[in-house]
Amino acid sequence: MNKSVAISKEKKIKDFRIIILPSGRNKIGAIQTKDYGIVAYLDEKDFEKIGEMIYWAFNESDDKVIENLSDTKIEKRFYNCSSFRKVTNEYNEVWLEFFKEIYSISLLKKDGDAFVAFENENKEVVKHIFKEKPTALELGRKVMKMFEYKERYDGLIE
Repeated sequence: MNKSVAISKEKKIKDFRIIILPSGRNKIGAIQTKDYGIVAYLDEKDFEKIGEMIYWAFNESDDKVIENLSDTKIEKRFYNCSSFRKVTNEYNEVWLEFFKEIYSISLLKKDGDAFVAFENENKEVVKHIFKEKPTALELGRKVMKMFEYKERYDGLIE
């Protein structure tokens, strides 16, 4: 089974919003976020709590087809934004993926109205593959490290 979890962090250093969304499948089989998730305001050092919430969403993710979708758009439901373009401008995103028995996290970047794989200055995708299932603490720490890397790259922090 392939699973993925979308983790978004507001582009702020303090009092940031973090959104963690489990996934299922749409009617044609593509990955789709579910209509529920976690919206939290945590301290950036709450690594274990962040990892625990990611694992909750991971356990909620599956390959089942999502039949009944909410009419409320995702940008209003979770991000409190007026459009998805605003989401891509105000949030960074990381995906936890479990594919072929491998756990990996990938940093994404804004590309128009969507998120795509983030490449560093050497044109390498910023991704981390775990040798085994990480603990909640390891997962939370690595996810927040990726967000910090992207914020430094964007000039939000020095």
